[in-house]
Amino acid sequence: MNIDDLLQEAQEIQDFLESVPDNNEDPNELAIRLTYLNNYMARSGKMLADAKQMQDSAISAAYAEHSKAILKMPATKFIASQTVTENYLVNWLDRINRTCTHQSDNIRTQISFAKEQMSLTRRGY
Repeated sequence: MNIDDLLQEAQEIQDFLESVPDNNEDPNELAIRLTYLNNYMARSGKMLADAKQMQDSAISAAYAEHSKAILKMPATKFIASQTVTENYLVNWLDRINRTCTHQSDNIRTQISFAKEQMSLTRRGY
C-alpha cells in the first residue's frame, strides 16, 4: 500500500465519520453504525502504523539525501519540510482513529438511553 492509497482510504473513512445516520434514535441503526465504527477503528489503527512507517522512511531518506544541508540549519524544521505529506497523513489518521473512539462512546450512550426509555415506557412511567 502506498501513501496515495492511504490518503484515499482515509478520505472514505472521514466521509463516513462526517455522515449522520438517517434515524439517530433507532437502536438497531445505531448498533450497525457502531459495528462499522469498530471496523474503522481497527483499520485506521493499522493505517496509522503504516503511515508512521512511511513517515520514518521519508525522514530517513531526507537525512540521507540532504545530510550536508541539514548540518547548516535546524534539522527538525528541514526534515518536517521534506515530509509534509507523511506528517499530514499521520496526524489525520490519528484524528480519525480518535474520532472513531469518541463516536463509539457516544453511540453506546445513545443505545443505553434508548434502552432505558423503552424500560420506563413498559413500566408506565
